[in-house]
Amino acid sequence: MNSVKKLEGSKFEVTIVKSGAEVVSMREHVLTHFKDAKVDGFRQGKVPMDIIEKTYKAQIDEEIINHVISAEYPAIIKENNIVPVDYFKLTKVEITKENLEVVFEVPVLPEIKLGEYKGLKIKKEKANVTDETVNQEIEKLLASSGKLKELEDAKAKAALEDVVNINFEGFIDGEAFEGGKAEGFDLTLGTGSFIDTFEDQIVGHKKDDKFDVNVNFPEAYHSDSLAGKPALFKVKVNSIKRPEKVELNDEFAKEQSYDTVADMTAKIKENLVKKEDSRVENEFISKLVEKVVETSEIDVPAAMVDREIDRKLEEFSQQLQMQGFTLEKYFEMTGQSIEAMRESVQESAANAVKTDLVLGEVAKVEKITAEDSEVEPKIEEMAKAYGMEKDAIIADVKKAGNYDVFIDNIKYQIINEKTIDLLKKSAK
Repeated sequence: MNSVKKLEGSKFEVTIVKSGAEVVSMREHVLTHFKDAKVDGFRQGKVPMDIIEKTYKAQIDEEIINHVISAEYPAIIKENNIVPVDYFKLTKVEITKENLEVVFEVPVLPEIKLGEYKGLKIKKEKANVTDETVNQEIEKLLASSGKLKELEDAKAKAALEDVVNINFEGFIDGEAFEGGKAEGFDLTLGTGSFIDTFEDQIVGHKKDDKFDVNVNFPEAYHSDSLAGKPALFKVKVNSIKRPEKVELNDEFAKEQSYDTVADMTAKIKENLVKKEDSRVENEFISKLVEKVVETSEIDVPAAMVDREIDRKLEEFSQQLQMQGFTLEKYFEMTGQSIEAMRESVQESAANAVKTDLVLGEVAKVEKITAEDSEVEPKIEEMAKAYGMEKDAIIADVKKAGNYDVFIDNIKYQIINEKTIDLLKKSAK
């Protein structure tokens, strides 16, 4: 006898019970797989069945359970219209010679009670790029283009944006700590690449100065042995380099691939306007989606969150590999554990899953779909972005055996974009 019960947390509990001749028959069938099993003291193939049952009980029971689940599970989920979102989890197994009971939980798509998603009262910010912003961008370009020149004047003092070459060694409670020492280290002052006020305390010092820098490690520092602790660094300035000031003229503009200063200014402003438009648009979309998700009721399955965490970690691992690192090496260097990292992305993963499910429900309610004719233009866009031919992308995907998944992902993207367009157009 089988039974299905709905549980909280977007799960179904499935119970399979078998007894009598059915279990006996299954056991006898499974035992035939063990007739040539080896048992010390017996010739292979001549071991009494009761000895085999006793010796291989765990393996025999496991095979019976797997057989029952394989035979019953597909029919149970089909008959009860259950759509699993992950593998089931065994919660109870009881088996004897003539009786069997298996209980497992099946995670499913949650029921979603949508909040308001039309006519949301969210105003879109106006993009604004001032002349001051453009001038600041040009100043940054001038500063980054200037060659570094070592200051020869012994009285010259280090200032923000200077590159100082330093030796340093850190101490906590009078003891040097691992990773706190370096010689000949180039540090650009004002970048915030060192903790606390380390860089600020170098400002004003001269070449060959030796001095102490007192700082506090952040509470959330990656190394537990240093987090939140005060430290003293002994520092020596070896040299000070300062970017030479570059004059703003047409010659400089040409070096930056522009025709004139006026042309450079106009194009920099045009680029800044595009960036600002994009920022404003993305912020508007984020607020709309956040509002819909916030007002919707949904019990996100833990299995889906775990899967999203796995995806995030795999993505991070691939990024590290592109830089010549591995996840294991990263943990070794930072002192962080896989468990701590999973916990750190738990909230963002849950929000990502909830957002995906809510937008999917809006698309379902509004009957938003992706037509086959809309797929090809998307592949064209992708090809242009990667500097490839459309046919080359399709060939690569087919070669990898991922064509169907590739097309499904594009259709998902199209549906998502249409859904967001619906939210945008109806916003007040």
